[in-house]
Amino acid sequence: MDAQPALPVPAPQRVHSPTGVAWATICGTPIAGGIVLALNYWKWGRKGLAAAAVAGGFLTTALLGWLGWIVPASVPALVFLPGQIVLGYFAARWLQGGRFDAHRATGGTRVSPGTDALIGLGVTAVLIGVVAFGFLGTGLNPGAVLDPQDSVDFGNGQLVFYSDGATRDDAQNLGEALFNARYFDDLAPAEVSITGQGSSRVLSFVGADGAWDDPANLEYMRELTEYLAPDIGGKPFTVILLDPKLYEKKRCILDDDWKCSPAP
Repeated sequence: MDAQPALPVPAPQRVHSPTGVAWATICGTPIAGGIVLALNYWKWGRKGLAAAAVAGGFLTTALLGWLGWIVPASVPALVFLPGQIVLGYFAARWLQGGRFDAHRATGGTRVSPGTDALIGLGVTAVLIGVVAFGFLGTGLNPGAVLDPQDSVDFGNGQLVFYSDGATRDDAQNLGEALFNARYFDDLAPAEVSITGQGSSRVLSFVGADGAWDDPANLEYMRELTEYLAPDIGGKPFTVILLDPKLYEKKRCILDDDWKCSPAP
């Protein structure tokens, strides 16, 4: 009998290494790291674990986002990066390290970490697009939202933000004065910001649509800021009236007089 020709041996699958998972995490948050882990599980026929890896990446990223939201604005986002790298690498070693090592010991190849980094960059691009689309849908003023500010929380959504030279003590004094003036009343959310020092101080108030053109409201704001003046360092200072989307609508100067003009 003639010998049967030998069938070709399929080339072993390339798998993603723990180093690759770390690079994906660096370039694309734990979401990308979870996706790279999931790609290995998918190749190995473990589809349930693949879905769990992706879900874990999303949950970890959400947790990091929450931590980034609650820490002071003075804490740079980069402080979270080393922890993400370590978490991505050791999670991959714990979950897949044994199988990856066995794969390599039998001559298997790995996916280049550069490819994993590109996967991470792709995830980042998608996330930026989704966030930008969602943000544009809100109609909020990007400059106002993205401006880094710290805040003092007076409860029930009543906040005083401070930045650009204003201190936490300035915000605390302003908030207490707003309570005494009954602008903060513990009944409804209200946001006020204070920036700058001396004659360059600026108070910003968010109001209802059209409030900036209501003479009665303008008179109320004059009386309110006259009341607040001694607690924030005296006159002069600028008062900015914002619409609900945080766009400036009117700018007033409180000095010996009260002068208002439309937003520049």
